[in-house]
Amino acid sequence: MKFLKRVQFVFHFRSSLPFIKDFFISSSVHPLKKLVTAGLIVAYAVMPADIIPDYLFLVGITDDIAFTTFMLQLAVKMAPPELAEKHRLHIK
Repeated sequence: MKFLKRVQFVFHFRSSLPFIKDFFISSSVHPLKKLVTAGLIVAYAVMPADIIPDYLFLVGITDDIAFTTFMLQLAVKMAPPELAEKHRLHIK
């Protein structure tokens, strides 16, 4: 059941973009949480090697999708409940 919720979460990524913006500009989110999230994203972006090379097309983007999902779920967990509620994002 948890796997299906994560897959559904991936397909609703576009609707999560306003949450990401609010997460980084909100004064109710601790600056350290913003720094950790941004740092992990930047570290992944500049990492010279992928877990699965992207030239393998559909298989190659799997690790990128997994990382993006992980980071979004982490941001939702670190956000104040009222921010997640405002955007109707819930991770259990």
